[in-house]
Amino acid sequence: MSIQTMAIGGDHGTDFDIQAVHSIGFRASDMIEAILLNGTKHGDTQGKETLVLEFQQDEYIVKLVVYEIETRGETRIAGVALETNRGRVLKAGTLKGRSTVLEGVRILGLGGNAGHQLFKLRARYIADYQESSLIERGALAVTGVIAQGQTYESFESSRVSKMNASRTFLETVTSIEHSTESSAAIGEFTAKASMTFGLSVTTQAEFNQQVESETTTSQRLTYSPPEGHIGLEVVAMDAFRASDGTVWFFPTGEPNMKSAAISGDDVIKQEVYDMTGTLPLHLPYMADQCYGYERFSTL
Repeated sequence: MSIQTMAIGGDHGTDFDIQAVHSIGFRASDMIEAILLNGTKHGDTQGKETLVLEFQQDEYIVKLVVYEIETRGETRIAGVALETNRGRVLKAGTLKGRSTVLEGVRILGLGGNAGHQLFKLRARYIADYQESSLIERGALAVTGVIAQGQTYESFESSRVSKMNASRTFLETVTSIEHSTESSAAIGEFTAKASMTFGLSVTTQAEFNQQVESETTTSQRLTYSPPEGHIGLEVVAMDAFRASDGTVWFFPTGEPNMKSAAISGDDVIKQEVYDMTGTLPLHLPYMADQCYGYERFSTL
């Protein structure tokens, strides 16, 4: 199970980039005149417009069949049939002749070439896809520790805060598991991020670039822990296990700053996932209440 890219059709027309699919439709006659991808038309205005599928949360294409034809020295897309994991089907154009079938996959994004017709489709997908299983819901992760006397800048925008926490989760998994852009867990993460934040990204690099762009322009808030406390940045998250055993995380809420008492009655009593690896150094009583990444391998 790995991420692959396939190009189907000819090299005519103008390229349009691969992007995550949030909505899709076509204009078609006996050929595919245009693809309507996320509200943008790539191709011509001829033919009749099909139904446009607006994808629901966690909906994606699991089967894609593309038919090609040679006309006047050009390879064109004659027809397309697709099916989502929710059982919804979309067909357009001429569904016969030479075809390429992607089945048992998760389509991460589509792109291609278009001009007076649709000439090429490019698909980025997870081959032999099996959906990750949810192994823990609502775990509490500590993503930052602010010592007494220090200050910390967080993001005013809840969207940017959650995106930045997502990037932290992704970087943690890739560093521990040595995952690459071609791993299924990375593909699932970026797909979930694209749907959650309304992005068109299909790779880790694209997601990181988007986060960097939004964090650069976001307003900041300053936090300092009160006397007798340290500050903790905490994020609620869900944990998933991919079919290859890789454990990955996704935030279910935005990060919050929590003032944790160093001693006394107002201390933290719940278990937390310490992503910093330093929490017991600041709060020794937390040594038996915090755990690392390896805990998830036993779930």
